[in-house]
Order: sequence, then structure tokens, then C-alpha cells
Amino acid sequence: MSIYLTENGKKLLYARIAKLEQELIDIRAEKAIAYTASGDTWHDNPGFNALEQSEHRKAQEISEINKKIETATICNISVRNISNVEVGSIVKCVRYMPNNDEKIFVWEIVGFGESEPTKSKISYDSPIGSILMDLSIGEESEEVFIPSKKLCVTYEVLDFYSKWEDVRE
Repeated sequence: MSIYLTENGKKLLYARIAKLEQELIDIRAEKAIAYTASGDTWHDNPGFNALEQSEHRKAQEISEINKKIETATICNISVRNISNVEVGSIVKCVRYMPNNDEKIFVWEIVGFGESEPTKSKISYDSPIGSILMDLSIGEESEEVFIPSKKLCVTYEVLDFYSKWEDVRE
């Protein structure tokens, strides 16, 4: 599956890498202390072994994030698409539930690693974001199962906005 990033998402991932690299430096320093404290890298040194495993996991995570950045498609959201849902779209939808209950939502579809549901930002690869992708005004999504409600719902695209200020009006 392709990974889509905005410039902001790319910055967030680089910040995550910087944090992980600092954690890796700290682990390596602790590992050096654990090594010299016992003089043995294998036998009777579970602290050293645990730090070695942590070091490997952090290095692996850094490598995986770098690969995602290298292979990602960068999305320009300076001009938002207002004809169909894509990364960067601000979309107004209605959720239809089986009991004829309806609820209106406005979401910004964001790139990988940028989701902030409390700020109405959902990722293109989230369950809801993925079913909305490529829909136009008036089109309905396929059914999506909401585990917390234990039911299937559909979404219909009602409108698009070119900026958040337009939503509030």
C-alpha cells in the first residue's frame, strides 16, 4: 500500500526520528555502563541483554520510518481538492445508521501519522478515511463496521471546503 505524506506529516516523522535517535544514544550509554559493570556481554548480565534488545528495536523503528519517508508520495495540500476526497480534503459527511439516526461530521483527510481525531483530522488509511477516498458530493460509501457501536454504517459526502474558516461560517 502506498504511503501518502503531507509536508507537515514529513516534519512530524523527522521529529519522531530525532526523538528515537536520542533514545538510542541514551540506550547505548546505558549499555556501555552495563557492560563495564559486569564485564560480560552474555552470561549473568540480563540488564545488558535487555538494553541490547531495546537498542535493536529502536534502530529498527528508525529504519522503518526512514523507509516510509523515502517511498512516500508527498501530497501538496496548498490547493485543496473540492471535487473528490483525497489527502488534504476538508469534507462534510453524514453518517447513516441502521436505526435511521444521522450525524454530520466535518473531517480533514490527512496523511500518514497526522491523525488527530479530536481536531477532526483523520488519516486517509483510517477505517473511515479509506472508505471516503475518491468519493464526490452525493456519493455514499460502502458499509463500515464500527466496533464500539457494534453496527455497520454508511457515509455520504455532502460538501467540500477549501479552508477551515469556510466550515465555521
